[in-house]
Amino acid sequence: MPMQRLRWLQAFTLSLCLSCSHLGYAQVSAEENQPADFKALAESAAAAREAGKAENAISAYQQALAIRADWEEGWWYLGTLQYDADRLKEAAPAFQKVVQLNPAQNQAWSFLGLCEFGVGDYENALTHLQKGRDLGPIDEPELARVALYHLALLLNRNGEFTKASAILGASYTEQPSSQVKAALGLALLHIPLLPQEIDPSKDALVATAGDTAVILAQGDQNKTRLSFQSLLHDYPEAPYLHYAYGLVLASAGQNAEALTQQREELRVSPENALAQIEISRLELALQHPKAAAAAASVRRADALAPEKPLRDPRIIERYGHHAARRPAVADASAEPSGEAWNQAMQAYEEKRYSDAISALKTFVQNKPYFGSAWAVLGLCEFEMKDYKSSLLHLERGQDFGFRGSAESVQLARYRLATLLTRNGEFERSRELLAPESSTSARAKEIQFELGMTLLRIPLLPEDVEPSKRELVQSAGKVAELLLDSRYDAALPEFQTLLRQHPSEPFLHYAYGTALASLSQYDEAKVQFRSERQISPKSELPDLRVAAIQLRVGEPAEALPSAKRAVELAPDSAEAHYILGRSYLELGQADPALTELEIAARKAPGSPEVHFNLAKAYAKTKHADKEAEERAIFNRLNALAEQQRGARGDQSYNGPRDPNSLQNSSP
Repeated sequence: MPMQRLRWLQAFTLSLCLSCSHLGYAQVSAEENQPADFKALAESAAAAREAGKAENAISAYQQALAIRADWEEGWWYLGTLQYDADRLKEAAPAFQKVVQLNPAQNQAWSFLGLCEFGVGDYENALTHLQKGRDLGPIDEPELARVALYHLALLLNRNGEFTKASAILGASYTEQPSSQVKAALGLALLHIPLLPQEIDPSKDALVATAGDTAVILAQGDQNKTRLSFQSLLHDYPEAPYLHYAYGLVLASAGQNAEALTQQREELRVSPENALAQIEISRLELALQHPKAAAAAASVRRADALAPEKPLRDPRIIERYGHHAARRPAVADASAEPSGEAWNQAMQAYEEKRYSDAISALKTFVQNKPYFGSAWAVLGLCEFEMKDYKSSLLHLERGQDFGFRGSAESVQLARYRLATLLTRNGEFERSRELLAPESSTSARAKEIQFELGMTLLRIPLLPEDVEPSKRELVQSAGKVAELLLDSRYDAALPEFQTLLRQHPSEPFLHYAYGTALASLSQYDEAKVQFRSERQISPKSELPDLRVAAIQLRVGEPAEALPSAKRAVELAPDSAEAHYILGRSYLELGQADPALTELEIAARKAPGSPEVHFNLAKAYAKTKHADKEAEERAIFNRLNALAEQQRGARGDQSYNGPRDPNSLQNSSP
């Protein structure tokens, strides 16, 4: 399974492509008495690698290693080149040679495990990813995160849900991708499957459970209770859901309510040994010894302790598609028959969407990395008004790549954009629509959708009330002018709209944003302050005012607006960042450090946050942490320019410097 095919598993979009040219032949040249042909081949391999000629480099490394099989650096470069080329079956033996020569090399163990994961050898992948983790922290943060993510997936698949949740909760819950949420959802629901093994009809439940699991990991008890209650309202018959909520209630000391949930769990899943164990414990805690003894007496002899692996075949049957139910490792390269695809497309063209959905679910079970199949599935679900599943599957289709006619690709992107808008993800929707706005056959519809993003209306287009439709269309025209940087035409249109609709939410905000981009700061602040009066619960006007004050060197004036933004949106990384910068520029290093550390946890991939955090550490005389943050900033700043992967790409593409390996063992 090529690692590009893992894109929908979890969101990593950055790659490290640092040059290793200064290392290319250093190790070889230090060796004495090497055959001339070996040295020539090694030099040729390094030169080809540095020139980006991967196939030539691979061939030269293979020839050199045939002469000298104990050349660790050669095996390392051969493995990473093959890994980058998605030749995972070939890369795995190269990394095996590295760990044979250097068993303490945790990065090589991690690469080996990722290769094995990619080809479906999950048992060895689990062993080797765990080995890489056990050998100590990996110096390369991106590789560490990818390896931990795949380790968590395999622990989940092995029924070790508590361990998987701990890894994911510790590493990813500040700003989790949809793929991480899905993995956390699988753990919460005790589903011992990989995400690609799940029946697509269950994706919405898993995603919603993942949202709840993220809130649980973040530790907000009130939000956790509300999220569980909403989840149980929507999915009252989902196994292990009442059990999980019962554990949450018990941890808060609400044993009676927890007992009610565990009994409800047994109604849903009479064979759930874990719920029976928890009932016995709760009865004892509630000083009901007879009831506790009775509950204990009906435990099955094979009842498992919570920390032991649990692969419940009934859960696998309930959530997995037929390929996941087979005990043998699935062949990731297997091609599906054309019948299911032809049936699906015929049903789709005839608007028999339910039939198309059934056929497509069969198709993606065999070919889960074909983006067009997921896109058509999402389009069918959209027509059936299953919007949550439609969003998930259209995003998955985008991750793998839409194929087909220009019209069909535009439709898929448009539908995805409308669902992102409905979900309140206005910037993502606008970015998706921008390339289509002037060329699409759906130009009028796209213009309307752009108007919805500008006015931040979280609805589908057809749900916009008739009295607002003309305004939204006009706002879309303005949005298109802004996308084309035609401010001279956009600003008069804004002014006309504001005269006609002075109280429309987010219209002043959009106008202020346009003015600020032209450095017309005083006029922009007037608009943002007007927006504050219209939208008092939104942090956005205060964020923009504070950002302007910082830009013009007035941090004291920025501080009140920044504080107000944090109060309105305590989960916003940007709000904490702006407040931290305000404190920092006022010379108040300690509160600045607090806010910037929060921002870094919530937005670990932001170069700006790490740059200012380094400044805060410098002012508080934390030299080691300052150096660490500056290094992170330099790396992320380079990453931002070298970003290559599609959203959600989980494959690792970081440094390939063998010398960096020497310091990574414990």
